[in-house]
Amino acid sequence: MSLKNMTPRHTTSISIIITLLACGMALPVHADSKIKKRVHKDGTIEYYSPGQAKAGKRTASLSNNKYDHLIREIAKREKVDPQLIRCIVQIESSFDADAVSVAGAMGLMQLMQEIVHYYKVKNPFDPRQNLEAGISHFAHLMKYFKGEVSLALAAYHAGLGRVKKNWSVPPIKSTMQYVKKVMQLYDPDAKTDYNNSVKKLYKRISSDGTLHIYSGK
Repeated sequence: MSLKNMTPRHTTSISIIITLLACGMALPVHADSKIKKRVHKDGTIEYYSPGQAKAGKRTASLSNNKYDHLIREIAKREKVDPQLIRCIVQIESSFDADAVSVAGAMGLMQLMQEIVHYYKVKNPFDPRQNLEAGISHFAHLMKYFKGEVSLALAAYHAGLGRVKKNWSVPPIKSTMQYVKKVMQLYDPDAKTDYNNSVKKLYKRISSDGTLHIYSGK
């Protein structure tokens, strides 16, 4: 495109970039990332690093909720990443404090009755009480599994017993899908192919009566 054919939006966008470069300000780019160009319908030219653009948009979107001050306060006290809690709340209830699942889970973090009783929650639909119990419980699971996020998420969804037995995401379809959804929202680059860890076991009895259990591979 020649300069004389540029619209005011084109020239403004390019002028800003040229000004930044002239002032010695580098565009924020990782060493291993590539700068890409995107032209919007209104003619605006945008230069961006794909990974950074997605992460920034995702963080801004999730933190733009009316309960974020509570999430940040409680997550800081429990020493848990508030962004991870936002992702959990998004998948659990889409930030609906009055949400109730078919299984009876309640509120923002979808607390089950046993969690409500254990943490002495008087009103599970009260945002502060719900987040206090949910974040405290998740923080406990994170400590138990020594910071392994996927295991803590699996235990939050399926229960501690099912996860600690084999120290892995249990072969429960709904739990695998839950962990995958939260992890993809929290860290798009994280490995989330938990189906590969689920193997069908076979039984064989030898002529001498020995029982063999194997995966079939």
